[in-house]
Amino acid sequence: MIDFEKLDEYIELIEEGSIPEGMTFNEFAMDFYKEAKIIPLSKYLRNKNKLKKLPKIMNMKKAGEILTDTYKDVTGEISTFLKRKGYKEIPQLNFTIITLVRKVDLISNWKRLLSYLGGDKTIEEINNSTKVQLFPGEIEKLETFIKEELKINDEELNWLLTKLKKIGNNRNLSRALNKLNRQ
Repeated sequence: MIDFEKLDEYIELIEEGSIPEGMTFNEFAMDFYKEAKIIPLSKYLRNKNKLKKLPKIMNMKKAGEILTDTYKDVTGEISTFLKRKGYKEIPQLNFTIITLVRKVDLISNWKRLLSYLGGDKTIEEINNSTKVQLFPGEIEKLETFIKEELKINDEELNWLLTKLKKIGNNRNLSRALNKLNRQ
């Protein structure tokens, strides 16, 4: 049974960036995950008009899932990995570091988290390192494909790419174009 009062209280705490007294961040994340895993959380938050901190709340749920799965790790794979990296127990996370969690396997998430905790990289560097880098041959193939499909030349392709980059960097412009496109 879902305790919506407790869930709403937890959501408020996450929005404020605080945790309940007497709990560690990891305990809070796992308890939040336990409360939120049954419902479609993003839909619930949209219905409650809690859109401002939606990514932060969803990251907290994912962090709770990662921690819960790590504690339940029956194979010992994760604990062995953490010990190899110098952690005798599961490290304490925080609101800053949970921005690194993704919908990928546990090991990949822990690699990302530990590279930040170890001071190897900043969050920005970690996020940028996971972006796909194309080889020159791949770029050429993609350019050729786009030019043939759209029947455009190099100059028009460059113009299109410039505009797409501008649209990608401007959320309001992107939304406006999507609305027009639906007409």
